[in-house]
Amino acid sequence: MPKSARPTRDGNGLVSHANIFMSIKPEHMANIASGAKNHEYRRYLLSSSISYIWFYTTVPISAIQYVAHISRGKAPGEVPEDGGLGNADFNAGKKQSKFGYEILALWKLEQPITLREAISRGFLKGPPQKYTFVSKQVCGEWELEKQTRVIGKDEAVKDTIKEGKGNYESAMTKGEKEPKKSIGENKITDFFSMKVE
Repeated sequence: MPKSARPTRDGNGLVSHANIFMSIKPEHMANIASGAKNHEYRRYLLSSSISYIWFYTTVPISAIQYVAHISRGKAPGEVPEDGGLGNADFNAGKKQSKFGYEILALWKLEQPITLREAISRGFLKGPPQKYTFVSKQVCGEWELEKQTRVIGKDEAVKDTIKEGKGNYESAMTKGEKEPKKSIGENKITDFFSMKVE
């Protein structure tokens, strides 16, 4: 398992295998929310245990407004050319990104998490520079079943969000066991690779 995908602890309890914070520009977030962009493209392959991206929309929004349920990483040639923004260019190898993640479902948070709140409550140290894991506390406070679902291509995702468990427990549907308390006692390290405002 890559170092960045190893579950650990932060100031708010055990972090999830399945949920990450990731930065995105406002125009790209708007295109995903409208359905015009149905894949998010990145240069790196996410662990197969990651199922949810909590998008931090950069300035001037500076808040976490949306959460996406994503597919496994896809290589060029594996993305359907269905009119989604960037899909054809990705398959043709015209993008710098090497992996595409289909947006299977999307929720809009009823109460967005501002960067100020995320930092003051210890959810983030700053805007995610690559990605960082979401704590169990965040998954519990912002349960997806209580948010507004704006895209729902994958209806089966409902089965992974159980009442009282939230999306943190979705990692358990993949046969993963909650790590023992002795694992990953150190805080999340700063392993980010690109600067984001």
